[in-house]
Amino acid sequence: MITQEQIQLLYDKYLEIVHLEVSEFGCKPTEVRHLIGRLGEFYCALHVKGTLAHETNQHGFDVTAKDNRKISVKTTAQKSGFVTINSKTLNKVNDLMLLQYANEKLEIIYYGPIEKAVEVSRTWEDKYEFDISKAKKLHNKAVKRDK
Repeated sequence: MITQEQIQLLYDKYLEIVHLEVSEFGCKPTEVRHLIGRLGEFYCALHVKGTLAHETNQHGFDVTAKDNRKISVKTTAQKSGFVTINSKTLNKVNDLMLLQYANEKLEIIYYGPIEKAVEVSRTWEDKYEFDISKAKKLHNKAVKRDK
C-alpha cells in the first residue's frame, strides 16, 4: 500500500509539473485537467489521511478515508460551470470532495456527503451536474454550522 509520505511526494511532483506546464509552456490549467485531476486525488488522500483507490479510474470513488468512507474527488480549474456526478456509481461512494485549482494551488470548494451535492444538482441524462457556485455555498454553510 502507498504511504502518506509517498502520496505527499507524488503531490509535490504533480504540482511542480502543473506549474511547469502553466508557467513555462503557457498551457491554461483547464488544458491539463488530467494532471489536475490526479493532483486532486493526492490532495484529498493527504487531507483525510486516507488511501488512494486500488485502481486508477476506479468506478465510484478515488480515495478511502481513514474512517473507511469512500470519497469521489472532482478537481477543476474552471471558475464557473459544473462538474458531473455519475448517477450509476452513487451506491459506491459516501462523500464528494470538489477542489478548484487557482493561483497555483488547490482549494476545497465542497467536501461532504455526496447526497447533499446531488440534492442541489440538476440532472442530465444519467448524470448530475453540480454547479460550482452552489458547491461553494453548500460548503460555506456546512463550515459555518460546524464552527
